[in-house]
Amino acid sequence: MLTLFATKKTKAHKSHIMNLVQLAKADGKISKSESGLLIKIGERNGVSAEEVFEMVDSSDDFFYKKPTNDEQRFDQLYDLVEMMRIDGEVSPKELTYTTEIAEKMGVRKAVAWILVQSLVDGMALDLSKEELKARAAEYLFI
Repeated sequence: MLTLFATKKTKAHKSHIMNLVQLAKADGKISKSESGLLIKIGERNGVSAEEVFEMVDSSDDFFYKKPTNDEQRFDQLYDLVEMMRIDGEVSPKELTYTTEIAEKMGVRKAVAWILVQSLVDGMALDLSKEELKARAAEYLFI
């Protein structure tokens, strides 16, 4: 839950986690693997497991904090694609949601789907995060 006195950085991290929560909910359920990844990414970003579970239980309305640079955009898209793939299947609804988030992040509409699909395909090939970042540089200005 975003608080009134949270810092900009905290709000940005929580906004990112909430995007991941919404993606995990896209197929109507949050699997154990999705829940585990949410906690892992939350803790990596200074959001406790308790706060993550509060976000899971909260309403779907939340304040979206847009990333301020391409490095942040890539990291957040990487986490979203990782969340899509964690349960072993990528649903069309998840792909659409992630593409919409990419557009909200400032990725040009003409390349948002291509960028997301490139990350999905690259992860399926077990490319490293750095290799995927190099691929994404074509669409972002990293």
